[in-house]
Amino acid sequence: MNLKKFTVLCFSICLTTTIFASDSMLYVLNPDPYSQALGGSILSLSPSVFGFFTNPASNYKNISKELQFSYMSYYKRNYGANVGIVLPTEKYGNFSMVVSGMDYNKENNPYKNFIMAALNYVYPITKKYPIPMEKGAIGATVKVYKVSANTTNNEDKSAMLYSADFGFLYSLDFIDNNLMGAIAFKNFGNNLDFDFLTEHQKMQTQIFTASTRYLISSIYKVSLMADMVKRFQATELGYACGLETTPFYPFSLRIGWRDYRDNFNKGITAGFSLNFDKVNIAYSFSDILNSSEDQHIFSLGIAFGKVDNVGKAYEHYLGYYLRQAKDNYDNKNYIAARKQFEDILAVYPNEPITKQYLKLLSKIVEQTDINFSEKVEKYIATADKALLKNNLIKARKYYSKALLLDSKNSIAKEGILNVSKKIEEQRVYNNRKKHQKEITKYWIKAVNYYDKGDFVYAKDEFNKILEIDPTNAGALQYLEFVNKKIEKVNSLQTNNIFKQGVAEFNEGNYEKALSFFNAVSLADPSRTDVQDYISKCNFQIDKANNALLKNSKSSLKGKNNSNKQIKKEMKDIYNKGLEHLANKDYVSAFETFAKLKIMANKNKIYDYNKQINDYISMSVREISKQLYEEGEKLEMKEQLEQAYEKYKSSSKYDSSNEKAKSKLEQLKTVISQKYYEEGLKYFSKGNKQQAISAMKKALQYEPNKNEVNRFLKKIRR
Repeated sequence: MNLKKFTVLCFSICLTTTIFASDSMLYVLNPDPYSQALGGSILSLSPSVFGFFTNPASNYKNISKELQFSYMSYYKRNYGANVGIVLPTEKYGNFSMVVSGMDYNKENNPYKNFIMAALNYVYPITKKYPIPMEKGAIGATVKVYKVSANTTNNEDKSAMLYSADFGFLYSLDFIDNNLMGAIAFKNFGNNLDFDFLTEHQKMQTQIFTASTRYLISSIYKVSLMADMVKRFQATELGYACGLETTPFYPFSLRIGWRDYRDNFNKGITAGFSLNFDKVNIAYSFSDILNSSEDQHIFSLGIAFGKVDNVGKAYEHYLGYYLRQAKDNYDNKNYIAARKQFEDILAVYPNEPITKQYLKLLSKIVEQTDINFSEKVEKYIATADKALLKNNLIKARKYYSKALLLDSKNSIAKEGILNVSKKIEEQRVYNNRKKHQKEITKYWIKAVNYYDKGDFVYAKDEFNKILEIDPTNAGALQYLEFVNKKIEKVNSLQTNNIFKQGVAEFNEGNYEKALSFFNAVSLADPSRTDVQDYISKCNFQIDKANNALLKNSKSSLKGKNNSNKQIKKEMKDIYNKGLEHLANKDYVSAFETFAKLKIMANKNKIYDYNKQINDYISMSVREISKQLYEEGEKLEMKEQLEQAYEKYKSSSKYDSSNEKAKSKLEQLKTVISQKYYEEGLKYFSKGNKQQAISAMKKALQYEPNKNEVNRFLKKIRR
């Protein structure tokens, strides 16, 4: 841990907690075992519906509808049960509702029971520009209680209690990327109308809580929480702290300590949970001092329905499948682990952990096998359900299985296309996070240019953003404004460049002036005044060259005359290259400037050397871009081998085209696997020669694919 992280961690521990019970006789406890096991922290980021009881902003992380059940037993045989539901929406935040009931031990408590209903709303806080990013959430909870009690005359009496909670949490990434902060205000409402209570006991315990959370290790998800609580009716500050870790899938462990400076909440807390894809189970224990009957909470959550938020689904499912694959690897179930990692890499081609594990597995796995069955309809139904939930790995896997059995199945083909579209959405989402700094840098430059009226330069910077993030709303919106402005001011800006050329011409700097006039000619070929100045520059340059020729030795006269002719020829070729660029014929432009470069080197004439190199680089980038776009269109049509060749050509033209390289690596694996599975299918039907042919095609894309080489060795025996 570096010095910066150590300092932030110490700050977290020293700064900052939650309370849900007062020292009055009416105990209204936290039904969420996740936060309770951490000392009741308001930054537990609980996956449970009941998380909003500690912090009204907690439920912003929920990505699908979920039913939650909770049971509590605590202090002198008091019991409680809770049921809740969370309903996430993509645009309007998350809604949650909980109904609770408590049954008190009547021998030691004047209260008989209470029934409570709570409604929570949480809205995520997002930063739209320059990159859409979720930063935190703000939430509110309204609670209604019906409390029943025995009076001093043994008469039944009931009263209504109302209260509201408010919470806020936010990423403190301006301090450290792994730091979060939160505050909560709780229990603002009316008082209990019971005559037998003191004025202090009638009041709801109003609370302010502040908390920080720091991620110590992302590998095992080790996080430290520290909370500070201020009860408005008390002078002393309470506190709590907790430690959370996920040592292996699906098990998580939590431990905490709290001292709220009341008569109930003090001592150690602990708990564990099992978080599967659709089900979560949790338990927490809380020590109650001076009592042998401590607090226990059990909860069960069941997720159902569609996942709407693409970004959250992306992170959720990537983490879920990585944990499963790593668990199989740790248990030495290498065949299953390899298949899972390959499925992950097909959807998330740049995932570094997956690549590392596949390298290890390539040395370990010795054999694999695929069993075929006639279950096309079942595969498609499974894939459709997975796609509905944005579970792309599973959807792609089962659509592919269906196509292996029925290569002409139109539903499966359409499903693969839909998965590809979703993968592209996730690639953009991941790219935003990866290139956050570059996008921000381009954004600042672009907006500055725009504000100054330098619209051409602003457009270049906004286009750089769109190369990384093609759906960036801010850049697209600004570009729409910029294009309208450029239509009006383009002639003005080219005039400025033209004036610079004239100034250089008047100073006698004809070579430099010529570069300005060529730039204007490229932007606006119809300008005759520019062509006149280009002719004048060439005349002056030729004149200067002629003067040099006269001073040369007579023995070189013939050679210099030859040079003059070559220069004229080179100038004509140069202007022809500019015409190709103006017409966006980049292939012809590349060939023209490449020919010109050979002539320049052969004759040692370097008048256009810098411009030639710049225009060759520009042509190469544009050709590579065009080939990449052609490859994308072919890939969308499932013409994978043709798409592979396009990406290959794109990469050859521009070796810095990372998108083309990434697509090559992705398709290489997919096509090789397709031929491998095709070969197995032929072999299972007894077509040995066709199986060998398919396997050889698989090796053309991945020569070191172990399972193919083993199969060929086995089949040729």
